[in-house]
Parts: sequence; C-alpha cells; structure tokens
Amino acid sequence: MSSPLASNLLAWLLTYLIHSTALLGVAWLVTRRGRLEPAASDLLWKVALLAGLATGTVQARLDLATPRAVSLPAAARVQPAALGEPAAVPAVGAARDRADQPTAGSSGSRTPVMPIIVVLVWGALALGSSLHYMARRLILVGRLADRRPVSDGPLAALLAELRRTTGYRRRVHLTMARTISSPVALGLSEICVPELALSELAVEQQRSMLAHELAHLARRDSLWLAGASLIERCFFFQPLNRLARRELETTAEYLSDEWATRKTGSAVALAKCLATVAEWIQASPLGVPVAGLAERRSFLVSRISRLLEGRLPSTPASRRGWAVAAALGVAATIAAAPRVSQGVAPAAPAAPAPTEAAPVTASTQDTAVVRALIARLKDENAGVRSAAARSLGRLGDRRAVTPLIDVLAESDGEVRSAAVEALAELGDARAVGPIAALLKDPVADVKRNALGALSHFDQGVPTAAVVALLDDPEADVRHEAIDLLDHLRARGAAGAIARLIHDPSADVRHSAVAALGELGAQSAAAAITEALSDANADVREGALGALADLKVPIAEATLSSLMKDGSADVRQRAAELAGERSVIAAIPQLRRLIDDPRSDVREAATEALGHIADPAARQALQAALQSPDPRVRRAAAEALGQDP
Repeated sequence: MSSPLASNLLAWLLTYLIHSTALLGVAWLVTRRGRLEPAASDLLWKVALLAGLATGTVQARLDLATPRAVSLPAAARVQPAALGEPAAVPAVGAARDRADQPTAGSSGSRTPVMPIIVVLVWGALALGSSLHYMARRLILVGRLADRRPVSDGPLAALLAELRRTTGYRRRVHLTMARTISSPVALGLSEICVPELALSELAVEQQRSMLAHELAHLARRDSLWLAGASLIERCFFFQPLNRLARRELETTAEYLSDEWATRKTGSAVALAKCLATVAEWIQASPLGVPVAGLAERRSFLVSRISRLLEGRLPSTPASRRGWAVAAALGVAATIAAAPRVSQGVAPAAPAAPAPTEAAPVTASTQDTAVVRALIARLKDENAGVRSAAARSLGRLGDRRAVTPLIDVLAESDGEVRSAAVEALAELGDARAVGPIAALLKDPVADVKRNALGALSHFDQGVPTAAVVALLDDPEADVRHEAIDLLDHLRARGAAGAIARLIHDPSADVRHSAVAALGELGAQSAAAAITEALSDANADVREGALGALADLKVPIAEATLSSLMKDGSADVRQRAAELAGERSVIAAIPQLRRLIDDPRSDVREAATEALGHIADPAARQALQAALQSPDPRVRRAAAEALGQDP
C-alpha cells in the first residue's frame, strides 16, 4: 500500500471518528429521555449512523475551509528546478561540509510508515470482525436448514388475508422450523415461525404474530440491522455504533408492534402472543441481530406494558419535522465539524530534473477512457463500435447514455444490440423510450435484446408493444416478451399469453404457464390444465406449479396419472401437490412413490402422506420407516409425530 493512499485513508477514518461521535452523540442526547416517538428515534439513529460515513467525504470533495483537528505527517517533497534553470555547482568546501547532511531520498525524507501500519491493522481487525459476523449468520442459516415451506393451512390463509387487507404487494414466503423459539423475518420476503405457533397460539395471536413479522418485511428491518451490524464491526473503534444498532433493534420492534396493532386492531392479542412466545424461549437468541418477534426476551416486558396500557399512536407519527432537523444537523456537520487532513511537508531542494507531465489521477484516467470509447462509437469498423458500446456499459459512466442512445439508430444490427445491452447495464430511465422503439426492429436479436433490457426498468415500458411481440415469428422473442410482461405484472396481457400455451416452442409454452401462474390469471386455468398433458416434461411441471399458485382444482385421476409420469420432476411436483391438497385418493400412488428410483420423489411422497389425515396414510408412513433411504425414514418419523 502506498504511503499517500494510507495517509488519506487514515485521515478519513479519523475524520469519520470525529463526525460520527458528534452525530451519534447528538442522537443519544435527544433520545435518551425516551420521550420521543419511536418513529422519530428510528429516523434520528439511522441518519446519525449513515451520515458519518459521508460527511467527511463531502467536506473533502467540496474543499470546505473547516477547522483541522490534526494534520498527519507526510514525506518531504522534492522541489524540481525551474525549466531551463541550470543546476548550481557547489564549491568543493561546501560540498564537503554537507557530505554528512541528509539529502532528498535519504532518511530525512523517508516515507512515514505509521499510517500504513495503522491502516493495515484496522483493515485486518475489520475483516476479521466482519468474517466472524458472517460466520455467525451462516450458523443461523444452518440452524434453519430444515425449515419447510407453509403453502396452505390456517397460517398461510391468515398471511394471505393480512397481505390483502394491508395492501402489501410483495411476495412473502412463509416457512416453519423446529429449531427456533421465536418468529423471525428473514431477508426481504420470508417469515419463519416455530412449529409451536401452530398449536400453542390462538387465531388472533397468530394473526398478530404474522402482522408483526410482515411489518418487519415492509420496513426492511433485516437489511437495516445487517447493515448496522457490519458498520459496527468495520468501524469497531467507534463504540457508539453498537449503541446505534441496539437502538435500531428497539425502535424496529416498537414500530412493528404499532403497525401490527393498527392493521389487526388488537393490541391485547399481540401482547398475549408476546407473553406466550416468551415462555418458549429457552436458549440464547439466534446469534446475530435479526428482525424477530421476541429475540430480546428482556425487552418483552416494556413492549407488553406499552401494548396493554394503550400507549400506541392510532396513526403513524409524522417524521417530517425531525427529518428537517436531521438534515440541518448533517449540513452543520459538513460545514463546521473538524476534519483530519494529510499534512504537507516543506519542499526539499534537489538537483534539476527533466520536466515531467503532471501526474494522472484515477479519475482523470477514467474520464479519458470514457471519452476515447465514446469517440470509438463512430469508428468505421462495426466490431470496434460494438466493443466500445459494451465497454461503456461495463464502466457504468452515465455520460455515455446520450451517445449510446444515438447509436440505437445505427444501420448495423450487432452494434444496435451492443448499445441496448450497454444501456441496460447503465439503467438510466432516459433510455426506456429509445429502447422501446427497437421493439419494431427488423432484426430478431435486436428485438430480443431490447425486451431483455426493458426488464431492467419498472416504469415507462409500453406494454402494448410488448404484447404485439407475442406473435413474433422468432421463439426467443416470444419467450422474452412473456418474461417482460410477467416482470411488469401486466395482468391485462394474460389472455394473449394464454394463447401461447399451444406454441410450437416448448420454452415458450413453459414460460407462458409460469407467467400465468405468477400473474394470478384465473381466467387461464382451463388452458393451463390442458398443458398438464403437454409433450414436454418442463411444461407439465410448470403447469402443475401454476395451478398450485392459482389454487385451481385438479381432477384426482389427473393428479394420480401425473404421479406416474415419466419425468421425475413431474412426479415429485404432483406428489407435493397431492399432499398440499390432502388428496385421499392419491394415497395408493404416493405409497408406490416411496419406492421411486429418485430420492427426491421418495422424500416428497413421504412428506405428502404426512399432510393427509387418513389411517391409510398413517399406515403408509409406518411402512416407510423401513425404507432403505434415510431421507424417507426421517420424513416418515417426523410426519408420524405431527398432526396431519
């Protein structure tokens, strides 16, 4: 690592320490009495946590005349002689007197090594702490490895009802695990609940539990807590980061309680749910900060009291005033907070040297490269123009957007395709209209690339032009058109997509049935049912998945027939669906599938029998305990211990 880079990085870290201390300290002073609404506290702590990462950089970029807390030492600079100035020739005596004095390049101008050592030590500790955090997350993933999806039943119905009544549009995956004691929200789209939630909680408590976890997903608390944890570990020398992360955990729970209470209308049910879950918690929390209903047991008492005493606001608290105050605080930090800068040592005299060009910085090089590539967009060779367009997309410089849009009028189809791909990588909304115009391009590859590029955008895409391409003679174009309409959630195009279930291309047919299931196209149920007899196994499996998504009835005879399908994937999906729908007539065939040549099919059949409340299914599970496949024996053992 070079000394200037180390000194600059060390200066930034010290500036961050000063700025983050000021911002987080003010947040603590404002919120410590506990009189603020959780929404205001949540906003202040998030701003204070993130702003410290940016204020020092903004100060340096704007070159503001802020007070300097300290200047780091720097090596002496060698002062070149003026152009054309002859070097002075020292007298022999003077030279002899200076023979023992340090010169440029000697120890007197040696590069300081302390910044390099400090930065390397910080980097090693930050990396080690971050890896430790990631290892603990992997342990959490391992603990939840046996969780299973919950696609039907009372919990799934409650979640669907909550999504509908609350207007929550994103897809949510509901799972259940034996290895956790408290419900948790995982990532951006999963709620994992303990098995006890199904048997120990009343319906209203289950609704409150799911509403609380849905609030965590809506607020993206998992991402905030993961980000706060990484900041805490990377900048371990700032102890207030730990306080900020703990406060964010607290406000996340309070705000999720408020959200759940407003949506369900019952604070008492949520309080009872918290009390019940507290009894389940025997071990320590999951090991890493997660958005969970009761991961901090010591915090439950205050939450229950808050719910029962009716101290929750009836409407979401306004944060506008506090947002303005936070913005002013960040601006004041940028304008007035001290910053650490790299010191500049006095110049040391040196012998004259040939004149050299000014050093080229990385940003200067990037600008030069972008300009050179933009110039090559007009090269006489089409291959050069294509390569230049793709490179501009990979560089991600928005200055290339307008030149690349101009290239879309190129006569060469390959160059147009390359420009479309580059604009897709840049993701600039200005390109939506010009790319959409290429949906009528005479070259199939250009149309296909244009459809793929438009999937990078959520707004401004003309669906009518995309629907027209469902009749394109090229199968790849039809396939991309279906995928784009699915991405755009174009439910009005379901009828046009349904016609492609009889398309000559198996890929198009598979894409069509999958899209219809994703779009919730109930009107296409009959056409999807016809696809169950498609000649292609992927299409048949996709049709089963789509009908499952749509909750459309499937004839028992048809389901039993599909469990005899020549494709193992189709047999597995049919077995899963028979279990999900508790099809008693499928028990004989499921029993046969326990001896299927494919392990996944055997396990799916065993689990499906566990979902069917019938003595014949229990007998089949008892027989499965003798299977030579350990996965089958395990699934049977688990199923026999549960109520189907």
